[in-house]
Amino acid sequence: MRVRGAVRVAVSLAAAGGCVCVILRVTGLLSGRPIGAADNTDGIRLYRGAGLIPDTADRRSDWKNGVVVHFTRGVPSFDPIPSAALKILRAAVRGHPEHWSLTRLGGTYALLTGAVAGAAAWALSADGPARPLVLLPILLPLADRDFARFFISTYSEPAGLLAVAALLSGTAILAANRPGQRVERVVGLALTGGGGLLAATTKNAYGPLLPLAAVVCAESGRIAGYAVASAILGAAVRPVVTAQRWQSRAYHGVNTHNLIFTMLLPELGPGATVAVGLPPEAAAYSGHGSSDAEGVPLDPDAIPGWRAVIGDDPGGARNAAYRYLARHPAALARAVGVAMQATQGRGIDYLRDDPLPAGADIPKKVTPTGSMGHDGDALRAWLDGLPAPWHPSLLAALGIAIGSASLAGRPRSDLVHVLIRVAGVSAAGAVGVAALAVVGDGYYEIAKHVWLSAYLLDVTGAALLGAAAAAVVSGAW
Repeated sequence: MRVRGAVRVAVSLAAAGGCVCVILRVTGLLSGRPIGAADNTDGIRLYRGAGLIPDTADRRSDWKNGVVVHFTRGVPSFDPIPSAALKILRAAVRGHPEHWSLTRLGGTYALLTGAVAGAAAWALSADGPARPLVLLPILLPLADRDFARFFISTYSEPAGLLAVAALLSGTAILAANRPGQRVERVVGLALTGGGGLLAATTKNAYGPLLPLAAVVCAESGRIAGYAVASAILGAAVRPVVTAQRWQSRAYHGVNTHNLIFTMLLPELGPGATVAVGLPPEAAAYSGHGSSDAEGVPLDPDAIPGWRAVIGDDPGGARNAAYRYLARHPAALARAVGVAMQATQGRGIDYLRDDPLPAGADIPKKVTPTGSMGHDGDALRAWLDGLPAPWHPSLLAALGIAIGSASLAGRPRSDLVHVLIRVAGVSAAGAVGVAALAVVGDGYYEIAKHVWLSAYLLDVTGAALLGAAAAAVVSGAW
């Protein structure tokens, strides 16, 4: 028994250490040449809550043509964005009273992700030291710099990535769990439920992952599974409502404009203007986002009826847009399809990855690309240039279909069962995040908003390939 315990600990440490080393290597933290994701003006919503001030000439980090990694300390803002990512950032900042580097946040996320991998590997190794290999579809995509570089950024996205890795790792444990493995089951429920809760409290855009985690926990059966599902749903209510109120207070008009002008009008035509209360002349601005190619905010007075409809009552205009979409489900399906297609832009080409030196005196410069979604024509040209536009949607459909089939009839191979369960949950999460992205902010910055869906689709594809290989080897379904 001691040997078995020692082997499991060794497997756990190997998984954790391997995961940490891969992230540190991909992000350049091991070599001392880090890469990250440059700020697009969203960063201040988070870092000001930790009392961080960008160490640049103008004390700003947005659109600096590189990643601002050096910060000084100041007084925390009274109204930062409510996000679990802020708690992680504050933990990474603690103990550094004067100067701080964003690379420390990258190291913090690497350790947290490694802890998830280690805990999952320990639980899965109850059935043998090779069983944790089912985590590879979840962890291997983290070796892609398009995902890992966000660990060195001022966004909420890396907390979402950590959350999804935990949710899917817990899903694998629960799918593999056998009678009598009580502690392992607790670990699976903790990772699944904790991952879903972290996702929803990191960013409301990741809200679909919370009910998904609750379903996985409840589907695992027994009182503990239902208890965890109920607990995470209850625990999320207050922070999610608080975050939604903050978003409405700060960006309600902007988000409503993007929903109507970048998605609703391009998909449904001029008739949609009247449906949301705008005059027909406003249709001339179809495809125009809340800022132009240079990052200049829109002029509300230039759009007929904007102030009276969106400016004065953004909630009413948004609800009218939703009612109109509900009457045109084919348009909504097309919009979700566009969001899925945009996952191929996970590199987010307008966000530089090279760090800037401390005290950099670099003026603001926006380098527009089609994936920004600020211009409808540019967006369509970018989408048309993507290979195999049907691939993401087909992959998601396969993942959901095969994962659902496993509920009706469990494959004879446990390995196949675990992998297709991970694929199904991951695919469902990808579609949920993508759908909420387009109904929340239209096509504006669509590639960034579906970035987490891109990771989930990579997991789906890897898990399906692994399941197919396992089925061929075992000759069982």
